[in-house]
Amino acid sequence: MTLRAMESFGHAPTGAVTSADLLSNQWTSIAGGLALVDLTGGRKYVYRTSGAGNLTLDLDSDLSTLVLGLRLHNIKSTTREYLAVFLDGIQVLGLLMKDVATSKLVYIRGASFLDPRILVSTAATAVGSNDHWTAKVVFDNVAGSVEFYQNGVLDSSVAGVDTINAGTDCDTIAIFATYAEYGTAGLSDIWVDDVTNHGETSVLYRPVDGVGSSADWTPTGAASNWECTDEVPPDDDTTYNASTTSSDLDQLAQAGMDGAVGSVLAVQAHVRARKETAAGATIKVGLLHGVTHSQSLAMALSTSYEQRTEIFEDVPGGAGWTSAQLDATQVSYENTT
Repeated sequence: MTLRAMESFGHAPTGAVTSADLLSNQWTSIAGGLALVDLTGGRKYVYRTSGAGNLTLDLDSDLSTLVLGLRLHNIKSTTREYLAVFLDGIQVLGLLMKDVATSKLVYIRGASFLDPRILVSTAATAVGSNDHWTAKVVFDNVAGSVEFYQNGVLDSSVAGVDTINAGTDCDTIAIFATYAEYGTAGLSDIWVDDVTNHGETSVLYRPVDGVGSSADWTPTGAASNWECTDEVPPDDDTTYNASTTSSDLDQLAQAGMDGAVGSVLAVQAHVRARKETAAGATIKVGLLHGVTHSQSLAMALSTSYEQRTEIFEDVPGGAGWTSAQLDATQVSYENTT
């Protein structure tokens, strides 16, 4: 099983993402919580709003190594924050929590805050911050390990330890929404990975932020094409770019990685678009790096705003990605009607 996380263009990291936005990369609601289905096709991602009780994430498999990525914001408890419990059936393997006194992330072997603390993060996370935390746990009685990453950078780690209180492998995660004074309000951007070929992955959102190499579409509501497409959240028909000519192309600069991570596994370009006529209309989504322009196949549009997206595992004209290459890459969309 391979689960990874994808984030949609047009939404802030703490903004709601719908199943339509994520196409097949979505969580499916079931009675009693959320379950993973159709585990092919990339990372699974969910936006969690505040709620009562806790939700179970059924992994549909037993994982000896698990990576849980989540963003902490709007924390309400004044005592301690139970974030997630790792389970093997009804047996509790370990507990992920935030120590309210120190604002640090903690992995505990067992289900109680009194159980042994296996790892405490070096950095703290502020209430309401946009820090994205990743916890990687290897479940083992002897050779277990725990690693914490803050915004994709290793924060702290421990290896060769007992990380299991009971059970063997993780098949379920209980995500706390709100539970008395020990709960959490405002978990979001939750994703799960079994680390097959992915390792410690964080998903970073970057909007367009400047003039690119081409601006054929006509802007409305703002002075330039990029200013019509940089809103978070999107404002739809308030500011937008329009085209009635096939081959019209916009290429827009974007903010890049800002030194946030040392490696880039893939880049996913997203465009939010709709058509205005009953006749068919198509669009290509692409990336421009240097003089090389890579594009998706033509994708049909509907009369409602929807995401159109393409994943690029290699930089246009090359192999793999570096942060510097992404910083210099432009997002594009072309009218191919």
